[in-house]
Amino acid sequence: MKKISIILIILIMLTACSGGNNTPSTPNEPVDNLNENGSDDNLVSDGFVFETNGVEIAMNQEVAPIIEKLGDSKEYFEAEHCALPGLEKTYTYNGFELYTYEKNGVDSVSSILFLDDSVKTKEGIYLYSSLDDVLEAYGDDYEQKLDLYIYERGDSQLCFLIEDGEVTSIEYIAITE
Repeated sequence: MKKISIILIILIMLTACSGGNNTPSTPNEPVDNLNENGSDDNLVSDGFVFETNGVEIAMNQEVAPIIEKLGDSKEYFEAEHCALPGLEKTYTYNGFELYTYEKNGVDSVSSILFLDDSVKTKEGIYLYSSLDDVLEAYGDDYEQKLDLYIYERGDSQLCFLIEDGEVTSIEYIAITE
């Protein structure tokens, strides 16, 4: 079972790294207008948005103001990106990891991976929620690849790995050009 989980997580990452035909009709502009609470009053995203401690994080959003509001990460790692030019940076916080990609010298959010059940989606789904809870919150407009349920909205995907009727992985993924 553990091997299947690892394979499916790799599948999620490869899906995120694939070129795909999902190119937006307008370029994704980084957003950096966070208010004093860390929320972005002018956040223009028709995609999925993750919120933690009052800080809203949209895929493809400029990451510097987000990191400033979230504070120091517990861990930090960087390496050459697998599919895009530049570095991929990983910031580990309580309950989630935030991954970035670099475009024109600006780091932007590429994905957010939940690490435990201390964080949840805006719709209230967290690790170990039931598949029924996911379907009730997000509906039936998803693509299913084995046990992976992929919802797409705007320039982002929200992926749920389901094992034995429970969510075992949640990841927000940016759709990049």
